[in-house]
Amino acid sequence: MRVLAIGATGQYAGLVVPALAARSVQVRAVVHDPAKQDQVLKAGADETVTGDLRDPASLRAALHGVEGVFLIIPAFAPDTPELGTGVIAAAQAAGVRRIVYSGVYHPSLSLVNHASTRPIEEGVYRSDLEFTVLQPAMYMQGLLGGWTSAVERGVFVMPYSKDSAMTFVDYRDVAEVAAIAFAADELVNGTFELAAGGMMTRTR
Repeated sequence: MRVLAIGATGQYAGLVVPALAARSVQVRAVVHDPAKQDQVLKAGADETVTGDLRDPASLRAALHGVEGVFLIIPAFAPDTPELGTGVIAAAQAAGVRRIVYSGVYHPSLSLVNHASTRPIEEGVYRSDLEFTVLQPAMYMQGLLGGWTSAVERGVFVMPYSKDSAMTFVDYRDVAEVAAIAFAADELVNGTFELAAGGMMTRTR
C-alpha cells in the first residue's frame, strides 16, 4: 500500500514515517519546506511531495495514486475542522481506500482543541473510506519542555493545573498502531483510545 503521510516532518507525526517503512508500507511524505525532504527520506519515506492542506490543488496532486492517508492536523490550528474535512473529501475524490486519523483523547470535551476535532471524526465516519480513528492521550514527548524547566529552574511547568489528573502515551506507540492500521485489516473501521494507563498529576 502507498500511503500519503501528512505531518511527516512534524515532531510527532514524523514518527509515523519510520513505523510505516518498518512494515513495508510505501510512504509519500508531505513536506511544506523542500529543505526538509532529506529528513523524511532518511526516516524511510519513498518519496516526498510539497503540499499545503489549505491549497486544494496541491492536496489533489499529493493524493494522486495513493491508497491510504495518514491524517493529523497541527494542534490549535484555527481552521482545524475545515482542514480535516477537506482532506477527507479530497481523499474520496481521489479514490483513496483507507484513512487513519490521529485525533485527540476524549473529543467530547468542550476544550477548543478537542471539540474542533469532532467534525473531522464525523466526516471520517460518514465517508465511504475504510478508517481507523486514533484518540491518543497526552503525548509523553510533550513533557520534555516541562522537564527541561524542572532541571534548569526547579519548577515543573505545564500549561494546565498541577492538580489536573492526566494519562499519557508515547507517540512512538501511536505511530506503531497507525502503521498496523495500514499494513493489516484488523483495525479497519475501529476507533481506539491510546493511553499508557493510570492517571497522574504533577504533584503525585
